[in-house]
Amino acid sequence: MILHWDGTLMEDISGEQKVDRIPIVISASGAEKLLCIPKLPSRTGQTITDAIFKVVSDWGVTDNIKAFSFDKTESNTGQKNCACVLLERLLQREVLHLACRHHIHEILLQEAFRITLGPSSSPQILLFKGFQEYWCNIVSTSFKPEVEDPFIAATLSGV
Repeated sequence: MILHWDGTLMEDISGEQKVDRIPIVISASGAEKLLCIPKLPSRTGQTITDAIFKVVSDWGVTDNIKAFSFDKTESNTGQKNCACVLLERLLQREVLHLACRHHIHEILLQEAFRITLGPSSSPQILLFKGFQEYWCNIVSTSFKPEVEDPFIAATLSGV
């Protein structure tokens, strides 16, 4: 069984403010089950751990968890007080860590942009946002690896 979580800001039930929530999902044998989406008082490793452990304990699945799937934030992946380490302590065993590849690529791309273009004053990189909005117009069946493009292949061979 894989335990998945990903913190997110969501509109509160009142609709007047945004609150931190953490959807908690388990998956096994090709099926997924949303267990809970608790509200978090803060987004620290300890509060994430407390919320997750309470939910998986209430559902009685703690002994079945073999892996964690999570976003790559400091509160999940730090060395001492992150959710992954604290959860392993509570489970009294090591489990496989499956950091979300989407978030890893996002972090790498943000760092590449920061290095080449300087820090962003926005939480979102507008070029990425525009690309995301335009994605539905791209014919993905006509994509070729960049080394098949004559211009790029010639450029790479000259490097």
